[in-house]
Amino acid sequence: MNFKYKKEVSILVISFMLCLSIFTYIKVTYFRDKKLDEPITTVISYYNKEEVKEPLTVVPATTKIVSTTSAPLITTTTIEPIDVQIVNASKYPYLEPPVFIDDGSIIYDGMTITELTNKLNRSLTSYLTNTGYFFAKYTKDTGMDPYLSVAIVLHETGCKWKCSTLTRECNNIGGLKGGNSCNGSSYRKYDTLEEGIEGYLNTIYYNYYKNGFVTPEAMASSYAASSSWPSKVRSYMNEIKAK
Repeated sequence: MNFKYKKEVSILVISFMLCLSIFTYIKVTYFRDKKLDEPITTVISYYNKEEVKEPLTVVPATTKIVSTTSAPLITTTTIEPIDVQIVNASKYPYLEPPVFIDDGSIIYDGMTITELTNKLNRSLTSYLTNTGYFFAKYTKDTGMDPYLSVAIVLHETGCKWKCSTLTRECNNIGGLKGGNSCNGSSYRKYDTLEEGIEGYLNTIYYNYYKNGFVTPEAMASSYAASSSWPSKVRSYMNEIKAK
């Protein structure tokens, strides 16, 4: 039987075999580990894949913490936050508490400076909010009774309820006189509350405490004219210590 397109078919078969051989050679030589449909599936996957978004990292809200006080490590500490009614926040000089170093040493009544600061802060409110550290540091430096010093301040300034004008406007927490005048009066004005606290503590320490007058009863005769003064200060001291 004579096939009319024998030549054409032979050429087609030879061409097909040649192409198959070339393809096989390329596949074996350059793409030995690739599946035949991998290039196609890769392209399809690229255009079909959804954008993967990284999950948001949510940083939990934190509160200030009191660091561990294990000696001899020195740690930066912050004091416990004090609840304050934030009205005209700028009127609170230490709405943000001071940051200080606590070396873990016991400074008074079995407490470290951090623990004493926190204890005093529970009684110091209004304009004196978060100032416990300055009283605690003075105790660490001198040994003066911090309950006594804070008690006199609360009695003199009325800061248990609302601090006096002398305190709020002139940073004078002890009714001290002399020096820069507070609004034209005989009472002294301090540029900062920290300076006012230091000035008051120095007065109490060097004029009374260092000379042996270490209780309100002993101080009363030369410090205050009122016979009820020592009992009122003693009441404050007991209240501060109990908190």
